[in-house]
Order: sequence, then structure tokens, then C-alpha cells
Amino acid sequence: MPEPYAVAIVVDPVFGERLFSIAALMPVWIADTPTNRMVVEQHRARHQGRSGTEGVTTFTVDPDSNCEDWCAQVLSMVELHHGRFSHNPSYSVLEVFGATLTPTLRAALGDVGFRSFTERQRWLSRNVIRGCGLTSA
Repeated sequence: MPEPYAVAIVVDPVFGERLFSIAALMPVWIADTPTNRMVVEQHRARHQGRSGTEGVTTFTVDPDSNCEDWCAQVLSMVELHHGRFSHNPSYSVLEVFGATLTPTLRAALGDVGFRSFTERQRWLSRNVIRGCGLTSA
């Protein structure tokens, strides 16, 4: 049986070089902050020609909002690019880095179909179908 299709959302504004190990495993959507932008540019220079469904996508954030809001706001774009209408199979696992599972974020994740959540310090857990792994901020 094939592994579930996983996508990562990174809302940690100083995630930096940790991006490299995650991008080797799954598509990543990462908050476009100065620290993250430098690392994204390095990654793209090393991996030219990767498509958006394989590589790293940055998204604009409001520096006055919190990381949980950033995550909730990018979910519709992730769904558009990796969901059932644009990818077969669609993503069934979402790994979130830099956000805590607030009631508002839980509701936003539920709106795109996520019902099972696991909070943990380590991020690698790709065995939850249509679930969401969140790391502590």
C-alpha cells in the first residue's frame, strides 16, 4: 500500500535550515519571512526545475498576525494545489510546524476535512490518514 500523500505548512518565522530535511520528504508551504526566504532561495538554487507539487512554496504573511492565523489563512491555497480537485491522490496528511492547535485553527483545519489531530515535539509521523500533526511553537 502506498504511503499517504503528505504536505507541510511551516509558520515558524525563523524555521531556517530545518526546511532542507522536510523538503526532501514532502511539498512545503513556508511563511515568507526574511530568515525563511534566505533558506528557500538556497533550496531552489539546489533543486531547479521542481514543480510546485514537489518543491517549496512561500506565502505572504502579516507580521502583525500570529502563526496560527498564518496557518489558517494558507489552508485554502494548500487545498487548491494538493486537494482532490488538483492532485490524485490528494494529500491526506498535513504536517504543521510553528503553530499550536488553537480552537480557531482546529476549526479551519476541519473546514478542509481534517478530523484527526496529533500534537507532538517531533514532526515525522505520516501514518495518520487525513490527519494533522502540529508541533509546539
